[in-house]
Amino acid sequence: MENDRTKFSKNKILFPTFVMDGPPQWAMVQSMTCRCCRYGVDANSGEILCSLPAYARNAYPVETKYAFDNKNCHLGRTVTELMDMMMPTSGNGDFCSRLLFNAINRSYIERVENYHSYCKHKSKEASAYVEKDGYYIRNYPPLGDGIRDAYDAACASQFTPWKVSDHDRHTREIQSVSCRLIFAQDHTHEVTKNYIRKKRMGAVALWDVATETGEIASAVLVPSTQTKHFVHAAAALTRRPTFNPSAMYSDTWPSKSSFWGLLFEKEVIGRLGLFHFIQRITRTLKKRHVDHFVCVNALLNCIYEYHQDDYEKLLTALKTGTLGSTKYSTQTMRSRI
Repeated sequence: MENDRTKFSKNKILFPTFVMDGPPQWAMVQSMTCRCCRYGVDANSGEILCSLPAYARNAYPVETKYAFDNKNCHLGRTVTELMDMMMPTSGNGDFCSRLLFNAINRSYIERVENYHSYCKHKSKEASAYVEKDGYYIRNYPPLGDGIRDAYDAACASQFTPWKVSDHDRHTREIQSVSCRLIFAQDHTHEVTKNYIRKKRMGAVALWDVATETGEIASAVLVPSTQTKHFVHAAAALTRRPTFNPSAMYSDTWPSKSSFWGLLFEKEVIGRLGLFHFIQRITRTLKKRHVDHFVCVNALLNCIYEYHQDDYEKLLTALKTGTLGSTKYSTQTMRSRI
């Protein structure tokens, strides 16, 4: 690749990089061309950056997977680090966009304040300050949809130092989860509430499998809780050479027990989950009975026991509000427990 010319020398255009700690950073983008095939590419694209050594690659304040070559701006590391933590759980691209606009506004107000205070201190007449949305700078951060699209494109981008996209890496990590003792399968509905393409894909729930180590061995969006919609994922899971459980937990057992018996070559012991086992008993009791509370506590003490140290730490966290913004009193916790 050979240097051709900068975008500024050709079109008098600067390339913005939006950050969280102030106004955007401006750069003159260098165009590069292959001497053989005349293939052209910008020097700040992910294709070029991921091929550079770390000390040179990190000089540009943008992660390589977010360095898109078909955009008129980039998002800095301070922005994408926040996106990587926020987007998987909430998908709130609008909030990230508002933070970028707020950073520009705060920086402008601070500069105006510094300028006028300096003129007042020096007894000078202050000139008219440059308007924030003036003639020279008309580039704005992307909106919520643009933030979400950028995150999705970055997850699927292979322009990383290891040449593997985050999507493929996460998929391989899940596929490498093994099981030697026990696993639990269930349908989770809360996961799909923040999924922006829920209606387009027809996703009603997430079928997931957890092992004895707490790792997720499979996670698949399904249009319903019927067996036919997760049978392919379940069959692929049982074909793993490292997935050889001896028992399984399910919230519907013994329903679908014949289905799981066909998937495994050896006999797998099935059990009903503890929560649903207790619910099937307590739902038949009269809640308004005078001995209902005593009966339920006695039943729970017969079924399971808890680790005393962990239980005391949980109560302390609920009282101090460590687990959330709400602090619970002793009376409230006793009534709920």
